[in-house]
Amino acid sequence: MPNFTIDKSVKLLVSLMLSSLPVFAAAQGWLPFPVGGMFFVFLLAACFWIFEIIPGHATSLLVILTEILLFSNPGKWEILQVFGRPGQKSPPPSVFLASIADSAVILFLGSFALAKACVKVGVDRWLANRVLPRFGDSPKYVLMGLMIVTAGISLWMSNTATTSLMIALVFPLLQILPKEENFRKAILIGIPFAANLGGIGTPIGSPPNIIAFASLKNQGYGAEISFGTWMMVAIPLLLLLLFFAWVWIVRAFPASSGLRLTLHFGEKERSDSKRNLRFVLGTFFLTVVLWFSESFHGIPAGVVAVFPLLVFTAVGILDSGDIRSLEWDVLILVAGGIALGTGIEKSGAGEWFGTLIGSQAGPNESFWVLGIFFSVGLFLSTFLSNTATANLLVPLALPVAALLLPGNEAYAIQLVLGSALGASLAMSLPVSTPPNAVAYAVGGFEIKDMAKIGIRIGLLGLVSVLIGFFLFG
Repeated sequence: MPNFTIDKSVKLLVSLMLSSLPVFAAAQGWLPFPVGGMFFVFLLAACFWIFEIIPGHATSLLVILTEILLFSNPGKWEILQVFGRPGQKSPPPSVFLASIADSAVILFLGSFALAKACVKVGVDRWLANRVLPRFGDSPKYVLMGLMIVTAGISLWMSNTATTSLMIALVFPLLQILPKEENFRKAILIGIPFAANLGGIGTPIGSPPNIIAFASLKNQGYGAEISFGTWMMVAIPLLLLLLFFAWVWIVRAFPASSGLRLTLHFGEKERSDSKRNLRFVLGTFFLTVVLWFSESFHGIPAGVVAVFPLLVFTAVGILDSGDIRSLEWDVLILVAGGIALGTGIEKSGAGEWFGTLIGSQAGPNESFWVLGIFFSVGLFLSTFLSNTATANLLVPLALPVAALLLPGNEAYAIQLVLGSALGASLAMSLPVSTPPNAVAYAVGGFEIKDMAKIGIRIGLLGLVSVLIGFFLFG
């Protein structure tokens, strides 16, 4: 089998053994069979994502297919009807396949198209040239400007693409700075960290966000969580963490005395290029306004996201090559997380897990449960894909919230957001996030340089979320 080594074979065997434990427990009567079947899928996905036995998006497709075989009725032997729930109508395969075209996935697809169009017409350079000169030529304030621009772009664009984009923009500067110049480290660490932090600011900023957003929408919290309410919660946290990240980076990697920096990025001068730039900016602002005003016009954010996709392909801003180059693997990975949440709900595994946690903790422990979910997300995502981490934690957060504080919608939202934020704020190692890996590949700093700032950001995020819950929860 291509690319299937002995190492992967061992990991596959270990994964199958671990994931079979819930099935064994169900056979012994310790678990309902539907719950055992769902935890088999859950552990199998977790092991495959952790060990990277197959690509992450392939694991998501495996989740969808396995859930259909176990819980639908394609072969007339589905587990829900045979074991423990004889009167229940089995969900059709379309229930699980719907995750691929979930409103949140389409929202992410539309944001990818928006980002692709912005890069193609040079919105990034246009924005940088109008923002960065305002910060002068002092290195520490130039870094502040770079981090603000990076975080601002990352609100609406993949944080990986944002990092690649910004490093490409400043690469000529990195080349002329002496290799012993300490401030090179500040730039190479500041850009990916700003991209990571910018990603928490909107539902489309990162895959964990869209997974949490979809989970809340699909469980009936659409009236409580929208584009605007998400940003009201996340932007203050983003600004706080971005400021402290800048302070810590500047103090850790101060510039040489007398160093001055001036940045300017070339823009396309042709009239048709300027016309395309204005057109894309207009479409971008209209789309954002429609996202923010969902409560007024009632059009879901996922439907609004089709608008830029349609417009840019219709007028030729994006061609077929651009559409093919969109991050389809990320969309499938997100769909797998949504399908995992659907399976946990339909099988009763969420209710069972929530009851288990509820038997060990009560309403008085809800504060600490939030801290545990955030901390687990932070820890797992340090070594594991943040998307995979969110895929595993978010589906478990809602049933736990429902058992701890029944009817408390605010706490359910807080626990889901806490899980997603924990996954997003792990950035202490190059493997923690793709932006970190992109910057580390450029060279110029050691892992310990990244870790000493990233650990502080994660801990400050944890403390900030817990204080926010204590004050406003």
